[in-house]
Amino acid sequence: MVVYDLVIIGGGPAGLSAAIYAARQKINFIVLTGNIGGQTLWSTEVENYLGFHTLSGEQLVEKFQEHLKEYKIEVREQEPVEAVKKKGKNFELKTKKGTYQTKTVIIASGKQPRHLNVPGEKELYGKGVTYCATCDAPLYKGKTVAVIGGGNSAIEAAMILEKYAKKIYMLVWGDKIQGEPVLLDKLKAMKNLEIITKADTKAITGDKFVKGIEYEHNKEKKSLKTDGVFIEIGLIPNTQFIDIVEKNDKGEIIANKEMQTSVPGIFAAGDVNDGVEKQIIVAAGEGCVALLEAVRYLQKLK
Repeated sequence: MVVYDLVIIGGGPAGLSAAIYAARQKINFIVLTGNIGGQTLWSTEVENYLGFHTLSGEQLVEKFQEHLKEYKIEVREQEPVEAVKKKGKNFELKTKKGTYQTKTVIIASGKQPRHLNVPGEKELYGKGVTYCATCDAPLYKGKTVAVIGGGNSAIEAAMILEKYAKKIYMLVWGDKIQGEPVLLDKLKAMKNLEIITKADTKAITGDKFVKGIEYEHNKEKKSLKTDGVFIEIGLIPNTQFIDIVEKNDKGEIIANKEMQTSVPGIFAAGDVNDGVEKQIIVAAGEGCVALLEAVRYLQKLK
């Protein structure tokens, strides 16, 4: 079996940044991921990535892919890692398609949407329940939709839906929306939006497709009719496949400023680690740091 110098887990900005630097270092590596782009694909507009003015998340990912092609980097898509274990001096990674051995690992697997865990959510997923406005907004042209959440991701979802949906309800669990001032200003200008605060979603109703939502407002049971439900209540780290590194109470992998985890040879970069700032440009920078530190680790093994 081939033993790689490095396996990078994840195809978002952290993982791809690490891959670019790995190619330049001429080490033997591969990238294993579900898709290329990760959470960046969900962004409607990226206005703060150095070197670009305003572009969509998809457009930024296209730039990433162009860069990858220059270095002929091998990215194995649709191959998320399911387990990471120690194997002698090396590490063994398992996917549905095979097993890999490597001397070092960079975990850059990002995060996934948090679920409401209410009746109807799981049953109606793909039938009106969605976690991606960027992907599914065009399906709701001229229809009524509900966005559940009260942060930046919920605001961005509403902004995407504005040009498609006839009516948008935003159900906020707290007493006000929490978001960046620029996004809040854009939200206030929306004409087809109705914000409902102190709304505790209890169920998503429907048979073959979503028909409505049941919620409590000031302890009073209420309901509304809707054709689609966009759940935007935050993210949880994709760390369920690894249990040999230390994590915090959020499930994020604990890493130091060198991106080193509690296990020598395993590094964590981007939103998957316990860093404070969750930004695309920060993730890309951390991917670079993780790779350079992984190379130093490899040099010590010789």
